Amino acid sequence: MRRLIQFAPALVLFTALPLFAQQPALSERVDVNVVLLDVIVTDDNGHQILGLNQDDFIVKESGVRQSVETVDYFTSRRLLDNREEKLPFDIERVKEERYMIFFFDKPEGAGLFDQIARARRAVERFINEDMGGGDMVAIVGHDVRLKIYSDFTSDKEQLKRALRDVATFKTGITKPLTTASTAPSILRTINVGDMMGDSGTVYEGVTVLAEALRSTRGRKNLILFSPGIREPGEIVRDGMLLNTSRYYDPMIDALNAANITVYAANLLPNQVSDAAFHQTLERMTRDTNGEYLRYAISFDPMLENVEKETAGYYLLTYRVRKPRNAKGFQKVDVSVTNPEFRVKARPGYVYGERD
Repeated sequence: MRRLIQFAPALVLFTALPLFAQQPALSERVDVNVVLLDVIVTDDNGHQILGLNQDDFIVKESGVRQSVETVDYFTSRRLLDNREEKLPFDIERVKEERYMIFFFDKPEGAGLFDQIARARRAVERFINEDMGGGDMVAIVGHDVRLKIYSDFTSDKEQLKRALRDVATFKTGITKPLTTASTAPSILRTINVGDMMGDSGTVYEGVTVLAEALRSTRGRKNLILFSPGIREPGEIVRDGMLLNTSRYYDPMIDALNAANITVYAANLLPNQVSDAAFHQTLERMTRDTNGEYLRYAISFDPMLENVEKETAGYYLLTYRVRKPRNAKGFQKVDVSVTNPEFRVKARPGYVYGERD
């Protein structure tokens, strides 16, 4: 038995390899797991590079090269503008799914109606103009708790109705849109009890959401609109956040475990004097290999960039061996054999339980 660790093995169940009874003192109990790593490869101008395989990727842990077992390519198919027989790779390796979750952070009393309206309009423009046939989009929010306004769907009208609900304090939905077991779904795998009663902070809400997305294979893109994340346990002095919330590390572990990249935009671009309102959002994007839009005069450029960057990516898998009960952070270096190409990948993963 093995377990996919997908970049946050804090939740992994380990299985030891068989021991040789005749030499117990020389045997070592180790865990064999599979790492899933999403990687974007572009040229100097940001154009996606197609057609790479296992031999093109160099993955190293602590300087030791790992053997890449499989490489799948996920794309919105906007990149595939040639006839299939002329494509530089096996068309059967191409996956069309792209997952986008639009998350609206709406703290009570923040007076964000106009800013939320601008963000909603930008998302609606994305749905109308950039959403492709293979895209699965969900709309979620947080006020007093995590709320799902639409599960994953390609139905544009359903998504627009969900966007209208974002402007209110409706309770959201708790049942999947479809009963098909093969369809991607947040609500089919989410812990409803945690969503209803244990997602009071944005940190906890994102964690519950990420844990529900872990079983959905591939990269997920979380587009977070927020005025800045702070909770009562965090200390701010002279406009700077001095400590890390106890909820932060579990959130990042859950996001990376589910291969979720965070793109965040601050809903209050004029709030420049208080760095604390930017620190967590900026750190979340950095720790998940995403990007932060600090001064969001318009949200359209950010969504256009997300659409462009996520139009295609590779999903690599390889096996790792760790001593049983070991824990820590494993740095991962990813490159390709062609030095002219640019690579964007997560910096590493946590294995074992985080202290």
